[in-house]
Amino acid sequence: MKTNPSFRIFKFSTLVPLAIAIAAALVTQPIRAIPTETIAITETSSTSLTVTLNGSATGITVTNTASDQWLVSFSTSVFSIDFGRSERFNWTEPENSSQANVVYFGINGQVPSLAANELFIVSDTTPVIASGSLGNGGTTPVFATLGDPFNGGAFLNATFNDNAATAEATVPDTGSTLGLLSLSVVALLGATRLRFLQLAA
Repeated sequence: MKTNPSFRIFKFSTLVPLAIAIAAALVTQPIRAIPTETIAITETSSTSLTVTLNGSATGITVTNTASDQWLVSFSTSVFSIDFGRSERFNWTEPENSSQANVVYFGINGQVPSLAANELFIVSDTTPVIASGSLGNGGTTPVFATLGDPFNGGAFLNATFNDNAATAEATVPDTGSTLGLLSLSVVALLGATRLRFLQLAA
């Protein structure tokens, strides 16, 4: 039986070295770790909130829409959510574990319509039932990407730091302070007068 010469290159003995060469080439290719970038959200009061992306606030607009509510917009050139789904996360309120700071990412029917480069934040509110709560300062799992993570882009997660309770706790109550100061002055004057009377006698 004659063998067609065009099929000789597909003999088993010639395929084995070819397969080994291809496998070696694949194994020796460098593996690039895909970075994970972070949106850092920090609340300092019921009307003040800062947001950074990889430590920078460039291209980020934060609008206080009501007490304990903010709409955040990112420059479309640096931010995109392309997992095709909306996400929402809770961070437990430090001063009240039954409440949460809730952040909505992407389009979600429970909040005003959001673009892919927007997020909506509500502080001191009922936790979102569908999500578990992270602790204050906790980091979400990856929920979106910045561009194409397999072609120079990155994965994206978020942290939330609620410093509002700490800031409010450290502000002195001027009414109480003034009352204590007045009481101290009266006590000092009383002690001075008593000492003066003792010396006169």
